[in-house]
Amino acid sequence: MTRAIEQSLALVPVSKPKVVNPTVSRRSRLINSIRRQQALVESTKAGEKTHRTWFWMSEDGKIFLQIKYGKTALELSKGKFAIQCSSLDDVINNLAIVEGLVNKGEFDAMLTAISKDIRTRFAKT
Repeated sequence: MTRAIEQSLALVPVSKPKVVNPTVSRRSRLINSIRRQQALVESTKAGEKTHRTWFWMSEDGKIFLQIKYGKTALELSKGKFAIQCSSLDDVINNLAIVEGLVNKGEFDAMLTAISKDIRTRFAKT
């Protein structure tokens, strides 16, 4: 029985860490939020009412997308907090691009700074 398990699975001598790395935790939280937004886009496309979306349509018909960590919109470039999208499908594509960048660690410094800022608001005075 053990031989069959070893042959069919890629076994490694690793155990789950007792303490979660805060950087990995922040990435995971943001990725979960991105996936939730992708589901909200699909719901919007199906005609369902949604709330707490990161995307919106301006008066002139342009679609914009903000990436948020908690309630804070991320500054994606100097003074730029939104991504202009051509359609709801483009919103999904841009969310996938951002998810890839989050997985690569491109947002780590920004998430750390926001996290520290949030924690200072809860500090005892």
